[in-house]
Amino acid sequence: MAHTQSIQLLLNDDSTDHRTEIGALFKNARRFECMVAFAKMSGWKEMKAPLKKALSKGMAARLAVGLDFYHTDPALLRALFWLSKKHNLELYLGNSQSSFHPKIYAFESGDGCKVAVGSANFTQGGLLQNYEASVLIDDESGAMMEKITGHFDDLIDNYEIVLATKPLIDGYAKDHAINAAWARFARRRATRAVDSGEASLDVLAGFLRMMQEGDASSPFNAQMKVRRDNLAVAPTQLRSIAAWKGKTAHGFLTEYEHLIGSFHSGGLDRAKTRITDKREDFVRAVASIIDHADLSPRDAFATLHAAFANIKGAGINLLTEILHTLDNTRFAVMNQNAVAGLRLAGYDEFPLHPSKGSVSPDKYQLYCDHAGAVCKALELRDFTELDALFNYIYWHEDRPDDNGGNDED
Repeated sequence: MAHTQSIQLLLNDDSTDHRTEIGALFKNARRFECMVAFAKMSGWKEMKAPLKKALSKGMAARLAVGLDFYHTDPALLRALFWLSKKHNLELYLGNSQSSFHPKIYAFESGDGCKVAVGSANFTQGGLLQNYEASVLIDDESGAMMEKITGHFDDLIDNYEIVLATKPLIDGYAKDHAINAAWARFARRRATRAVDSGEASLDVLAGFLRMMQEGDASSPFNAQMKVRRDNLAVAPTQLRSIAAWKGKTAHGFLTEYEHLIGSFHSGGLDRAKTRITDKREDFVRAVASIIDHADLSPRDAFATLHAAFANIKGAGINLLTEILHTLDNTRFAVMNQNAVAGLRLAGYDEFPLHPSKGSVSPDKYQLYCDHAGAVCKALELRDFTELDALFNYIYWHEDRPDDNGGNDED
């Protein structure tokens, strides 16, 4: 007999919601596998009755709950842990260095399995109020349940999730309370800053202190060692490009890769093929600026900007990395990370995605002036230290798919 599989879209709208559809699946379930990024007492309120009833009828259950960003309620973990002492329920907690981010509700019954996979966490918002979208899969073969169970087992075997214990929950609850207090404090300060409309260096100064924690072993010192080492070799690599007399694309590409390996803007390698295609123009562009580090930021930018005009892929981040190599006390790197950092100091007149079409020589001069004022206020030595700070802040805001650069025109 052939097994069938059907799929339907599950939303929270006027006709149905995740709470109703998922709650109904407990009725005939003999096994429940659940993995969610986070869970709250509001979700427990919506699912407590059907879950407890199913467990009392003999259903086996495993729940894995993420602890990232302290979004999960400790009280919810305690409620589930208490329930695990009375029923055939195992509670696991996220233990991974990576974010634990699934939203899976899988039910096995006598006629196969039903699985909801989508965006809904174990919260009232996710199950009922938010705009969420999931697919509800009805699989008579049970193959989907088998895959989910295997994945759950792998997470346990690799210690990506660990069995909940009272000490683990108590420790998380303590950290959760500290985080919640600081979050309230930060929200109040942020609200005052927004309401006042006044620029402040408090955020930048706070991140700088965080970056400098640990003295010699601090992230700041570690970053600066790498950057100073790169800055020591970059001028030689730049001059090698300016004096390049080769003909082959491969030879140029090797030189270019050495150069951008000393830079810290993201995404520069994505344009290397297009720049290699225009290698003679690029060599002339670098040669036009190599001995003119005494120019003002406005004039230096104008010179290289004109030379880069017809080189597709040679964007503002590459342009300003080259200028920064010539003099890191006067030429600031300009990319998405740095523009976002300056906005925290109240300087918001620069495009978040700077390009050759949106940044003029005058605008770059203003950018360097503002960056210099921030450097002085934070007692940083040069724009290398400021760029390291901006990168540190940017990546602390968890943008895994963003490179902070702008390798286009």
